[in-house]
Amino acid sequence: MKSKIQDPKSKIAVVGAGPAGASLAIRLAREDFHVCLIEREKFPRHKLCGEFISPECLAHFRELGVYEQMLARGGDRITQTIFYEPNGKSVTVPSKWFGGDALGALSLSRAEMDFRLLERAKQVGVEVLEESSVVGVLLEKGEIRGMKIKSKDNQMREIFADLTIDATGRANVLAKLAERKISRSEDANAQSERKLNPENQKLHAENKSQIANRKSQIQNRLVGFKTYFKNVELEKGRCEIYFFRGGYGGLSFVENNLANHCFLIGAEVVKEFSGDADKIVEKVVFQNKRAREMMRDAKPVLDWLAVSVEGFGKKNLNPAKNLFAVGDAAAFIDPFTGSGMLMALESAEILAETIAENWSAPQKIAERYKILHDRKFRNRLRVCSLLRRAAFVPDFAKFAISALSLSAKVPEILARSTRKSFPAAENKP
Repeated sequence: MKSKIQDPKSKIAVVGAGPAGASLAIRLAREDFHVCLIEREKFPRHKLCGEFISPECLAHFRELGVYEQMLARGGDRITQTIFYEPNGKSVTVPSKWFGGDALGALSLSRAEMDFRLLERAKQVGVEVLEESSVVGVLLEKGEIRGMKIKSKDNQMREIFADLTIDATGRANVLAKLAERKISRSEDANAQSERKLNPENQKLHAENKSQIANRKSQIQNRLVGFKTYFKNVELEKGRCEIYFFRGGYGGLSFVENNLANHCFLIGAEVVKEFSGDADKIVEKVVFQNKRAREMMRDAKPVLDWLAVSVEGFGKKNLNPAKNLFAVGDAAAFIDPFTGSGMLMALESAEILAETIAENWSAPQKIAERYKILHDRKFRNRLRVCSLLRRAAFVPDFAKFAISALSLSAKVPEILARSTRKSFPAAENKP
């Protein structure tokens, strides 16, 4: 692949080595950029995730040079996903509806998948810094010029970069650090003016109060839990989704004959059981008849992982000058669609191509990336937003699954709409 850039020393820093960050780093390194990939953890590590890799992802693995390694890890090949309402009625979505690899989807632990992508990044020349936390950004004339990182032994270091990428997932770590840094800079410049103008000072205080109220309203609305089980009754080749009071969860085999059970539930239910995941499973998840049958004799082999989920949908793709978001940091889609991994890989592909074509013009990168990202994901995010609202309406899952089970075509249309852009969207600027 011939490089599209003239200066191979142009440096790009990518923060977060999940599927979006690692795949972006690989693509950029193959375009002769100097890429530094910064990761807080030491790989391999466990990650809270449904660990469903849809068939379309496997084409990306081929492009990235990790296809054979992924298949060799022993994950389960998923040929169908079955959605169950609490009383046991179900609707089935075959993996072939999504296209992609003919062998179906893949269920593989994030520990394995992320590790293989990270090792591939090293092979293609990416500079990888593990166990390094970003603690601040470097701001110069309103532009992000790099970051401050702290290693596991508390050594501080500054990383300078022409472009910086936030691939930290839902946490949006880099975007939040940049927002605080820019806000402090603007506050310092405006402080004297507010002192001279009491009306401006009052307005500033009201704005800050409103922002704080909005943040408090969205925090901890949902909580995700995950662990691995042994002795589940689930058949190989299946991913099952269970709906229950306040949420839904999934069950599928990964490698080593272990089954991943990951569920998302309302924060009010979590509080009801004082955050005890085992009690939530027993008293709430097992209200779903099928879930109870599959996991009644199952034993967890790892401690539960838990994380709060603040919201879904598109975020700010260009939080500051020279700073871009990718993967879940750019847009977070509902887990029940099984397309989160796909969006991570697709958004990385879009951003890599945009940077390679416009590398010397950050503003042009921002403009083009927003257009392409919107064209690719706008409609599927919209559809998923509607499905999410319905999924959390009491008793709606019972009605919806019963209705969908009577139709041969409607489930396929809905399933495809969580993946593909509608034809009209492809032609819009």
